[in-house]
Amino acid sequence: MLNLATRILKDYGACLAKLEPGSYGLPESFLPHAKSAIAEAHRVTLQALGPESPADLREALIRGYVYLHQFVDDEEALQVANAQDQLDPFGNPEAVAADPQTASALAIVNRIKLEMEQALEVAQRW
Repeated sequence: MLNLATRILKDYGACLAKLEPGSYGLPESFLPHAKSAIAEAHRVTLQALGPESPADLREALIRGYVYLHQFVDDEEALQVANAQDQLDPFGNPEAVAADPQTASALAIVNRIKLEMEQALEVAQRW
């Protein structure tokens, strides 16, 4: 199981290396494996390493698990991408009121942030 988890995490790491940092709402179709399989690979690996493993390795794995929550359904990712200018305070200097599509995209981004916080708490217990 650990060998499979290692391979999945290696593929996921290669995927992350191609992405622009600081993005919210990335399409799940970018992932090399199912999101659930990548999450499970993180859990298996972190538990196998245990708390005595090198701190930098544990932190990298935890960050990867937390970042996994940036990936959402492709339709939701499209909503976020289409509203990017409105969501960016520098792209919307006049603070134009959000239309329903932008409000929906903002709700997606807020959900992602919450899921990332929860994921951090979970991963730190592994």
